[in-house]
Amino acid sequence: MSAERSLVMIPGPTNVDPSVLRALAKPTTSHVSPSFTTTFKQALENLKKVMMTSGDVFVVSGSGTLAMEMAVANTVEPSDKVLVVSNGYFGDRFLDVVSRFTDEVEKLSFEWGKAADPGKIKEKLGQRDYKAVIVVHVDTSTGVANDAREISRVVKDRGALFILDTVCSLGGMEIRVDEWGIDICLSGSQKALAIPPGLAILSASKEALDARAKRKTKVQSYYMDFENWLSVMQDPSKYFATPPVNMIYALAESLEMILSEGLEKRYARHAAIAKAMRSALNKIGLRIVAEERGRADTMTAAYYPEGIDDGAFRSNMATRHGIIVAGGLGQLRGKIFRVGHMGNVAPNDLIATIGAVEASLSQLGYSFPLGEGVGAAIESLRKSYEVR
Repeated sequence: MSAERSLVMIPGPTNVDPSVLRALAKPTTSHVSPSFTTTFKQALENLKKVMMTSGDVFVVSGSGTLAMEMAVANTVEPSDKVLVVSNGYFGDRFLDVVSRFTDEVEKLSFEWGKAADPGKIKEKLGQRDYKAVIVVHVDTSTGVANDAREISRVVKDRGALFILDTVCSLGGMEIRVDEWGIDICLSGSQKALAIPPGLAILSASKEALDARAKRKTKVQSYYMDFENWLSVMQDPSKYFATPPVNMIYALAESLEMILSEGLEKRYARHAAIAKAMRSALNKIGLRIVAEERGRADTMTAAYYPEGIDDGAFRSNMATRHGIIVAGGLGQLRGKIFRVGHMGNVAPNDLIATIGAVEASLSQLGYSFPLGEGVGAAIESLRKSYEVR
């Protein structure tokens, strides 16, 4: 099948709407021109609405990994104690990031597939004073969603900074930065925000900026220093480093689309599609990685049936059905496949994906009643949209 007709259903990058692609294709202009700075300023204001914050936000050329590092670089000094809560590949990655800035970093581990327990986090915080606590909201390796609101309450009760990775949730699941007390909320552009990869996105509370201002040591990066970016984010006509002009155009268009859809409606759409995906996989006998009480609305990971080869399955999906899904990461490599259903994904995209999953599994020797997964998804969607 032609690559141009492939349906990309991985947990990022996600499908990009034609209007966003057209914005990306605008002639590149001066980064200090009035027309561009007006667009950039409006994009920043709209980003605050999506993040539900009145604080400062940062949009910097880079990836979600850069956003992870910026969050730590500005708030953590060599002697600071940091707790990283991990229940997946990207929680473990955050531990590695923090270890570059302080040796006083600890990991509180939870089983992959299980949501982090706020009670155990509270217990851990009672044993030691930490400067910051870091949590991944949705770990893309498993599809587990942690209870960010409750964890934040526990963290703030102890007076620590709360850093939340929302790379796989912002724009597809509810995030209330100010109300939940998130000191740094970080994300990337290529998932539920539905633009191409290339932007590191953060918000910073007054407490986070105060932590930067009161440092006894220099931020160990010139490019990542909040203080170098803050004046630009407050007034985009100012200059620190050249912003990615065309990516800002794309961000501005996507944020307008998100707000036009309405955040509550957008979250409900993601929830309905996620529920339909899980219903379909359950119906054909596949086991979902994430436990039921902590499943993300932006992606789903499922274990292969016995005898199904990862490479053969994903190759079949791509070459015979034109649909791209992702394999496992870390300890789950070769054992699972992952489907992203966030951003601009519509019900018909989901039905096509489930149909291809069924066909590929059948072609590789897994026996089950063909069509039952598709039927379960359609019935789930019907009920969800009746409720709405």
